[in-house]
Amino acid sequence: MPRVSVIIPVYNLATYLPEAIESALGQTLPPDDVEVVVVDDGSTDGSGEVARRYAPRVRVVRQENRGLPAARNAGLRATSAPFVNFLDADDRLLPDKLAAQLAVFAERPDAGVVTSGVRYVDARGGLLPPHGWARVDGAVLPQLVLGNFGPPHALLLRRAPLLAAGGFDETLAAAEDWDLWLRLARAGVRWALVDRPLADYRVRPGAMHQDPERMAQSCLRVLDKVFADPALPEDIRRLRPRAYQNVALTAACDHYRAGERAAGSRWLRAAARARPALLGEPRGLRRICRLLLPVEQQSEAAVLADWRRLAATLETMLRDLFAAPDLEPEIARLRWRARLAYWRTVARWWRKTRWM
Repeated sequence: MPRVSVIIPVYNLATYLPEAIESALGQTLPPDDVEVVVVDDGSTDGSGEVARRYAPRVRVVRQENRGLPAARNAGLRATSAPFVNFLDADDRLLPDKLAAQLAVFAERPDAGVVTSGVRYVDARGGLLPPHGWARVDGAVLPQLVLGNFGPPHALLLRRAPLLAAGGFDETLAAAEDWDLWLRLARAGVRWALVDRPLADYRVRPGAMHQDPERMAQSCLRVLDKVFADPALPEDIRRLRPRAYQNVALTAACDHYRAGERAAGSRWLRAAARARPALLGEPRGLRRICRLLLPVEQQSEAAVLADWRRLAATLETMLRDLFAAPDLEPEIARLRWRARLAYWRTVARWWRKTRWM
């Protein structure tokens, strides 16, 4: 029996699929330790034929187009190894990924998930500037409810908890991985970390993360499910305002970055409604500016390099918010506090860059 099942769902990504498959087949583990299954989710561009070229080391499961969560679940049903890695068809694993994570599992029998760092690459596979990652360990629910930790292929998971949790929610249009990780964490599954990059995440046009409305609505559904649980611990329940704020902030910044001011202002208002105190916090405003950058550039160094443009966009966002004629009183009364926080934020950046 193989030790790891690598499940690669694909829908019309024949261009990138060979790199994903070869990164799974090129692991430093013995070949018999890794089974690779490609789930062709009704592709019309020949993705299934591309995958079949790698037989017999790669098996192909074909189904009518049912979406990413259903394709991943089909891969779970078609495989049997005790550990599972979900690899999207446009991403890659580094050669020692599975071996490094299995070594952590051997040292940490209490862990149900081992995650890792990720490198960002462009559409052609070239490395983008270094990016940080979530350094998490143990019981992660308090951190995870505030936002997902990274792409699914960074994780290696034990199969048994996945099956016990019921797999991916096939009714979600996005964020189905975050939903499943939350259910695992809620069930007591503990995490561990290999604190270095073991996977490549491709940033390309048309990727799911570039549809902010779809992503935000799915994330709200995920949070609704979490906080509807009457048995949710009180320390987690207290995080509800910040959790909803974070989803809305991400959507607001994605829309503003795309030049969609009306939609962005609507989501910024939702964030302020979830947690009005955000508007008076320089730290919160700095976070907004970081989120205004593309996902692969969201670092402190990138913010400092572009702070004047980001500050101008932040000022526009605040102006749009407070210009709403029917603004809630609890938000409207924070206008001057938000203005002070804005200038404190700008002053901090000016001081940091003055001697650069």
